[in-house]
Amino acid sequence: MSVVNRKADHYHRNYECLHSSDGMTNSSDGMTNSRRAEYEREVEGKIKSVHQEKIKVVIISVIASCGLMILKFSIGALTNSLGIFSEGMNSGLDLIAALVTLYAICMVLRPSDLSYTYGYGKFESLSSLAQIVLLLVVASWVTYEAMNRIFFENIRPEISIFSILIMFVSIGIDYGRSRALYRAARKFDSQALEADGLHFRADMFSSAIVVVGLLIVLLFDIPDADAYAALGVAAVILYASLGLGRRTLGVLLDKAPKGIYWEVIQAVSDLEGVTRPHNIRIRNIGSETLVEMHIEVPRTFTHDRAHKVATSVEQKIEHILPSSKVLVHVDATESANETIFDKIRLIAAETEGIRNVHSLHVSRISSPLSALAGSPLDSPQKRSYDATLNLEEKKSQYVTNEPLLHLYMDVQMRPSLDLNTAHSIVDSFEEKLKKEVPQIEDVTTHIEIESSVEDLRMAGTEKRVDPELLMKIKEVMQSIEEVLDFKDIRVFDDVTEGQHITLTICLTSKSGSVATSLTLEAAHKIATKVQNMIINITEATRVVVHTETNS
Repeated sequence: MSVVNRKADHYHRNYECLHSSDGMTNSSDGMTNSRRAEYEREVEGKIKSVHQEKIKVVIISVIASCGLMILKFSIGALTNSLGIFSEGMNSGLDLIAALVTLYAICMVLRPSDLSYTYGYGKFESLSSLAQIVLLLVVASWVTYEAMNRIFFENIRPEISIFSILIMFVSIGIDYGRSRALYRAARKFDSQALEADGLHFRADMFSSAIVVVGLLIVLLFDIPDADAYAALGVAAVILYASLGLGRRTLGVLLDKAPKGIYWEVIQAVSDLEGVTRPHNIRIRNIGSETLVEMHIEVPRTFTHDRAHKVATSVEQKIEHILPSSKVLVHVDATESANETIFDKIRLIAAETEGIRNVHSLHVSRISSPLSALAGSPLDSPQKRSYDATLNLEEKKSQYVTNEPLLHLYMDVQMRPSLDLNTAHSIVDSFEEKLKKEVPQIEDVTTHIEIESSVEDLRMAGTEKRVDPELLMKIKEVMQSIEEVLDFKDIRVFDDVTEGQHITLTICLTSKSGSVATSLTLEAAHKIATKVQNMIINITEATRVVVHTETNS
């Protein structure tokens, strides 16, 4: 893809961003209204310059086609040469094709709307297809007329040096225009311009063939050479048209560009968080490549993290396909690293009415049969136990080797809920847990209330630390060997008339070195010890202890 085309696409994207809601509301970037307006004018100017260049190239082609058509028809009528007359027909169709190209280019410049949500890019492909049909019509007519002159009619063309010179002039014009059009087609990745360039290149070669035929007639007095030259013209047109026709139909039928599919797979497979890219659809619309795909990310990812993964995929594809638009659909799937606690938190997040779960613990349930150790297998106790098990429970007890678990945890809910409603929500949550995680046999939940930021009535009020309270906390710290120092003590009065205390402790190992080698588990145990001791001596309802090293 050309540098200019990448720049034009960049300007389009920036212009769209400036008019999107995100672009208008992101005032934190510091772009003032005047700077934004100036940037908009700059972007519009760049886009307009690119579009004007494309239109200029096509208009020159229209003028050239019109001039060549008039010139060739005039010389063909004067010399009675089928070769020159067929060239005139070809130039006439070139004029029609150039006008079609001009219309298609003007249509492509339109932005996407509610009727054409993907834009008007395929008008270029339709224009190219129309030009190919016209070329095939010309090739068929020339072939028919040449065969008629060779086998049925004896028409001798009147050849002059002037007519041959006119054909050389035509070759020169065709060469210049074909180069300009192909250069523009590569620069803007335009099939319509490429088709127009193909017309002029085919004209150039066919004109050369006609010149050869005219020279043979003039020098060797072989009248049929002109008709054979016309057949050569038809062959050149047919060959060039079929090549472009295949590419054009590929675009219209949404054929993926060659090699792009595996290039996209390879590019995104190595990105962090991306697994199994699939349902990849790639197609060209005008100069743009549209890519749609699905990726899988662990369902434990937050929405924000999953969005960032999708954004990284889009940016990677846009790097390898500069003129592209990418749409990524994220599938949240269960990963191999997902733990039981991950599953529990996911189910809680999907349960309406539950704000949060924490303090999750599990314990293995001893086999009920162990309590019957020493009893005969057909004892009344054994028969009574079996009667209480349904089929699924028997299957899990006797067939699987996985231990059954008892889960206990704290569930936070809105304080405005009544007990019956809260209990109903928790019951439903527990049943869903048992269904989704078969290992969980029993669940015990402790219902807590959660004060939300929105409910300012639940917010406590900070107050000055009482010197007596400070001395009590200091005594606690001095009694714990691993606590090197403490700081940031704050006291809050809760609306429930309780007292909340927060503080930070600096830890050290027992050897006196900095506690960089302490495990998180050991640090948590120390913090819990501090927490319990402060609660005992101050009767605070809640103590939050933050741990850190003194490094």
